[in-house]
Amino acid sequence: MTTDTTYLLGHDPAELARLEQQARMLAPATRTVLELAGIAPGMRVLDLSTGAGDVAFQVAELVGPTGSVIGIDQSVKALAFAAHRTEQRALANVSFIHDDLHTVPVTGEFDAVVGRLVLLYLPDPENVLRRFAGLVRTGGVVAVMEYEMTAAGTLPPTTLSEQVTFWIAESFRRAGLDASLGARLAQVMRHAGFNGATVLGVQGYCEAGDRDAARMAAGIIRTLLPVLEKTGVATPEEVDIDTLEDRIARDCVHHDVIFKLPTLVGAWARVA
Repeated sequence: MTTDTTYLLGHDPAELARLEQQARMLAPATRTVLELAGIAPGMRVLDLSTGAGDVAFQVAELVGPTGSVIGIDQSVKALAFAAHRTEQRALANVSFIHDDLHTVPVTGEFDAVVGRLVLLYLPDPENVLRRFAGLVRTGGVVAVMEYEMTAAGTLPPTTLSEQVTFWIAESFRRAGLDASLGARLAQVMRHAGFNGATVLGVQGYCEAGDRDAARMAAGIIRTLLPVLEKTGVATPEEVDIDTLEDRIARDCVHHDVIFKLPTLVGAWARVA
């Protein structure tokens, strides 16, 4: 079911590196949610907005060779990269579909539907969840994960960490997106027809000398730069993106702080 397997060498390597680094940092929390939700060997799983395939790869490990995972995404470039990585890993139980979540003609029955950092960008997340839940067998599971972005920062807070956290949360707010959607996943699940969803947040922590934390924060800001400027949250001069990672890293060491990653909130429920 792979519709595009060409690896596009022209895809921005800096952005791919950022996404891979973010996925590595989210991997423990993601696996925790998937396991608690009940993803197990032999399952047939659908991954919504699979992107570069990182969640699909974790699901593939959990379902094993007797199971399978199909990732859906509307980005040709992301799927091309995902397909390339699938071939590198020699995964026979992972495939992809290039289509929009609202219109993709998926058929057959699944044991689970999963999605990480996808609902935030959908105008009607409840309807999308309801639609894909219709493909899940009775007793199967629907599991989604979203950020609680306002939980990020440093302990104790510093002037720079509060500034960076504000830039991220405020740019999402002014763009009409909910930076705290993770905290509201129970409501989203209820509106989609699931009663009594289990909701759990997993937050990662990095010590002051952990460069990955500064790299992740600066990478998010770099991606958001056009939004920051367009919405008036901050100017390029205020951000000074080319020095931001170093400034965050030095700030963490200077104040000997703990860097708190955004909380990854998972919510899951069984299909009745």
